[in-house]
Amino acid sequence: MAEEQKDWYVVLGVERSATTKEITKAYRVKALKYHPDKNPDPKAALIFHELSQAYDLLLDPAARAAFDNLLNVKVQAKERTDRYDSARRKMKEDLESRENAFKEQQQAEKAAAMRMHYEMERLKQENIKKRAEREAELLRQADQLSEAASAARQAALNQETKSLDTTLRLKWKKKKHAFETDDLINIFKTFGEVDSCLSKNQGSALISFKTLAGAYAVMRASEREHKELEAFTISWAGGAEPSAVSALRGSDPSTATTTKTPQPSSGAALPKPVFNVQSAPSFTPAFSAPAFPGLATSFGGFPTQIPSFGAAPTLSSVVDDYEAATLAKMRNKDSERKRLAEEMMRQDKEDEEEQRQAATSRDKKHKV
Repeated sequence: MAEEQKDWYVVLGVERSATTKEITKAYRVKALKYHPDKNPDPKAALIFHELSQAYDLLLDPAARAAFDNLLNVKVQAKERTDRYDSARRKMKEDLESRENAFKEQQQAEKAAAMRMHYEMERLKQENIKKRAEREAELLRQADQLSEAASAARQAALNQETKSLDTTLRLKWKKKKHAFETDDLINIFKTFGEVDSCLSKNQGSALISFKTLAGAYAVMRASEREHKELEAFTISWAGGAEPSAVSALRGSDPSTATTTKTPQPSSGAALPKPVFNVQSAPSFTPAFSAPAFPGLATSFGGFPTQIPSFGAAPTLSSVVDDYEAATLAKMRNKDSERKRLAEEMMRQDKEDEEEQRQAATSRDKKHKV
């Protein structure tokens, strides 16, 4: 197609009526001028090739006749175009304008459809992100509720532990001693006011004082090997010394300076301290020990059979009621959280359906 568009007569520089002799002469002149062996110009080889094509075509009668016919058709078409009147030219221009407008409309519709698709994907991603954020917020709220419940249970356990601060566990050899409940109360009331005492005459008992000072006085007397307490092995009912006892020990002058007692130079043994029952209140600190209202536990409601003194007592009924109320609130909040999650998922589905319907209606309008 590119060779047919060239005018080979112009390439050789001859007229359309030139003879074979004139064509040969013109070819030789230009071939000598543009031969690659004699012309170093890079374009010379291309021109020499075109000259050879023109020479071969014009020397062939059939090929020259076909080329002349093509030139005549082009000339006639140009003449017809030149003879068009202004109305026909305007009609042609209008047709071309409408075709261009149609193409522009198609491109605009395609761009609008692509933008709509992009917006739909963007909204979808935003909805997914919002849903994830809402779910994360719900989980965070659930975690907060769980932490609050754990804190409440821990506070209840701490409250129960504090109630054991004034309680001591007693053990003795039942084959050597037979202590009744009244006997135990009479022995230990000299150290502080006894709140309650639980004993099954099995060689162990629990005794509770109304103040921590009373329980502390018993423990100090036991450490000093008080004569009235030699038959007992005494320990804290909670399994460990209460933290408040450190304050009492710090204020007790008898414990502040007795870290180490020097031995006499003569090697004689130190006299064993004798504890006077009548002077038992002297074990109470000089300051007035603060009372702990609500922390002392009455043992009047203890079960008649105790499985083991090594285990701490269970939570009181008040703590059980508090935990039950807390768990009920948690269940109500969990139900509300599930309901909110379902409502948000339903709303998201409705929004996506509305967007799809809106996109479908816009597509129909563009097609119309």
